[in-house]
Amino acid sequence: MKAALALLALIVATPAAAEVAPGSAKNIPTGLTGAYTDNPFAKILSGRLPATKVYEDRTVLAFMNIHPLSTGDLLVIPKGHYRNLIDIPRPVLDHLIDVTQRLAKAQMRALKPDGIFIRQNSGEAAGQTVFHFHMHVTPQWKAVPLAKVSYGQKPADPRKLAAIAAKIHAAMR
Repeated sequence: MKAALALLALIVATPAAAEVAPGSAKNIPTGLTGAYTDNPFAKILSGRLPATKVYEDRTVLAFMNIHPLSTGDLLVIPKGHYRNLIDIPRPVLDHLIDVTQRLAKAQMRALKPDGIFIRQNSGEAAGQTVFHFHMHVTPQWKAVPLAKVSYGQKPADPRKLAAIAAKIHAAMR
């Protein structure tokens, strides 16, 4: 029941892809500069949206992507409100990169992918759709193409995300 309510909250909170991508809004600057705005990741940090957490400390949060490109796709975000790579302070970025590497190693142990795709987009022109700094940590298998990025797709099953998150978390050393 709890998982169903979390999924419902995500569906209600996620805007339709045809209208506006998550994190974007009309009349809000989406380039490399501009004020930080309320977005899905800010809502996760404030507890207004649920997330399937994989790792958390005082500085960063890692959680499963509800629109995964592959099995085990996760996001790593700072707890501070930074729009992109230009905004994030170096000490926070250094820690976030360290956690990203630890999570990639855990994905390798837990999921046995052929590779890991790590991505960070800064600004709308570079493909950023949620204007809160984040790293994508996406396992890849040779025989399995990545899903197309589509926020109009149905969110992943929270129970499946929780099971994968538990495997990755258990593999962290």
